Amino acid sequence: MNCGSTSTKVAYFEDTIERGRESLDVPLSEGPASPRVLDHFGPRSKQVRQFLESNGLRVADFDILVARAGAIPHVRSGGAYEVNDLMVATLTHAPAAQHASSLSCLIANELARGTGVPVIVYDPTAVDCVDPIAKITGLPEVVNLPVFHLLNTKMAGTTYAATTGRGYADLDLIIAHLGGGITIGYHEHGRVADWIYDDEGPMSPQRAGRVPTRYLVDLCYQSGRSHQAMRVHLAGRGGLAAHLGTQDTREIERRIAAGDERAALVYRAMAYGVAKGIGELSVIRGGRVDQIILTGGIAHSRLFTGWVGELVGFIAPVTVLAGEREMEALVAGGLRVLAGEEPIQPYTVHPPGYSSIEELRARPSFLA
Repeated sequence: MNCGSTSTKVAYFEDTIERGRESLDVPLSEGPASPRVLDHFGPRSKQVRQFLESNGLRVADFDILVARAGAIPHVRSGGAYEVNDLMVATLTHAPAAQHASSLSCLIANELARGTGVPVIVYDPTAVDCVDPIAKITGLPEVVNLPVFHLLNTKMAGTTYAATTGRGYADLDLIIAHLGGGITIGYHEHGRVADWIYDDEGPMSPQRAGRVPTRYLVDLCYQSGRSHQAMRVHLAGRGGLAAHLGTQDTREIERRIAAGDERAALVYRAMAYGVAKGIGELSVIRGGRVDQIILTGGIAHSRLFTGWVGELVGFIAPVTVLAGEREMEALVAGGLRVLAGEEPIQPYTVHPPGYSSIEELRARPSFLA
């Protein structure tokens, strides 16, 4: 299960054979009025239950449920982590960020309750393996902690490496995840050394991306929006949605084909921002880049990837691996766990300021 900003993707496998998959769309008009994406728990959980029922599936018959990890505090490495009471309490009461991925393991955990079926997350977005220098900002009180689409980009890197006869850990790659949120990472021999998160790089279908602080500070104080409303304005109602009234890139490309110059300019600006981000990361090892990989849903667009490729092709060759390989990454991790090739790591990281589950549960629940 993989809850993203614009859809909930569910699939079931028998060993490595996919038996069914569906992307359960979340229309922009049904988004929450606040940045508390966990308010979507009920509707999305209902969608998943309907998927199971329509395919004649019972949770108790599964060997394992594997979910995309949510906004948990940073762990030191990737891999499999158990969905335990601490993880559930953290995402329910004090998530590190408001992101739809948090719903994945919460829904899976609820579905598996009382069945004895293990529930794990795999390759969380918040893995702190980056260079220490990358976390320094111009304000000592603000430490930039890494968040990126590790699950999909690592799988894309592994998939590309297999075509070269080399391993993912043998290559230096810049991989851009192009989806509802856009993140870019420099993968140095199997480790993300530096990254660009979706609030410090290009805008995306629904996120504002990098906004000059001198204007942003004025907007925060002058717009009359509350703290929560401003958060959702930047990450949920920004980007293409703010400029063009839709986050559907297919619709935007139809407008462009019909001669809509404004749509063309904004869409190209997003590609321009992706290219700038790739260029920014290319310098951290003096231009040592074996390949640039464009992945995610928007990578299906030849128009968009063509624009990016035109600008960054001088850095390194560009490979497009369209779509998301997160389901394949999740099932591969689950199979390694079931085969005893990889352990399930206990989740033990408390959010900053909390030392017990009881303290977490004393906070109001986002699911109330």
